[in-house]
Amino acid sequence: MNAFIALILGLVIGMALAWLVAGRSARHWRAQSAALDGAVTALRADNEGLRGQVNQNRSLDDLLQPVRESLDSLRRATDSASRDRTAAEATLTTQIAAVQERYQSLETATKQVAAAMARGQTRGQWGEMQLEGLLSHAGLLEGTHYRRQETRPGEERGARPDVVVLMPGGGEVFVDAKFPFDAYWSAVGTEDAAQREVLLAKHAADVLARARELSSKRYSESASSAEFVVMFLPLESLLSAALEVDGLLLERTFERRVILATPTTMLALLRTISFGYQRSLMAENAEEIKAAGAEMLTRLGVLVEHVESMRRGLDQAVRGYNKFVGSFDSQALRQARRMNELGVATQRDLDPPAMIEVELRSSDAAALRG
Repeated sequence: MNAFIALILGLVIGMALAWLVAGRSARHWRAQSAALDGAVTALRADNEGLRGQVNQNRSLDDLLQPVRESLDSLRRATDSASRDRTAAEATLTTQIAAVQERYQSLETATKQVAAAMARGQTRGQWGEMQLEGLLSHAGLLEGTHYRRQETRPGEERGARPDVVVLMPGGGEVFVDAKFPFDAYWSAVGTEDAAQREVLLAKHAADVLARARELSSKRYSESASSAEFVVMFLPLESLLSAALEVDGLLLERTFERRVILATPTTMLALLRTISFGYQRSLMAENAEEIKAAGAEMLTRLGVLVEHVESMRRGLDQAVRGYNKFVGSFDSQALRQARRMNELGVATQRDLDPPAMIEVELRSSDAAALRG
């Protein structure tokens, strides 16, 4: 009995303890559930916040998209400009190198030309070539409008002019190319003003000396000469440099019947001579045309006389034909009609031929003969 009561008490005490433990667990779970609900609510709030931030970021991305595109375009343009600049620098470097090479070649060629011009024979040949080029440019033909003078055996070199230009209608112009170059070239190369004036004065004296030398050959005294001789200077600056220090140089050469000519004035002189040839040719052609026209009029006059003779013959033939027709009608046909009336039958009718009523026109041959 006591054992049973103890068992029941044990059961009651166990149930009480179980109830107490169960109550504590329920409160614990309710507390945990409340905590979980708070955490879920907080997570939901955080989620909403995150969603708002995502939406804001998306709006910001949409606003920044044109800026990103502009930056990309700028970056591409910058890269392209950088590539172009690199290519341009390479091309410019190549061109500068080519210019340097050409400059060196030009400098070498200039030195060679200067060295060649230092020799008098080379200068003379170059001056003659310049003169021949001007003659060709003016339209003058060698052998027809001018002839070159060659040094004959036994003659002193330079004793004859380089070119003799034939004038239209007669007469000759003697041209000799001279190239006083040494003092001029030295004056060009110096930087000292005083030294330059001295060298230019010497150059003017050289030009005058060449003119005196040319005057001493007395080309202007030739019977066919135009009473002057042309001294051709193949560079414009040769004359202008001499005139800078000697303003009376032209008058001094004129006194010796020597005309100083540069390529410009020489070409003007040769063009004037060429124009004279053209005018002379036109005058000759006009005379030939006049003679040919007179001969043509004479021949036309003969043809008109023949036509007039034919007209007179045709007129006589027409008159004779008309007389024949009249006589045939009045004599033969009248008798034939009478015989027909008397009973003589004919196989076809006899009709008189027609008269010619066209009048022949006469030509005005007297006017051509006049």
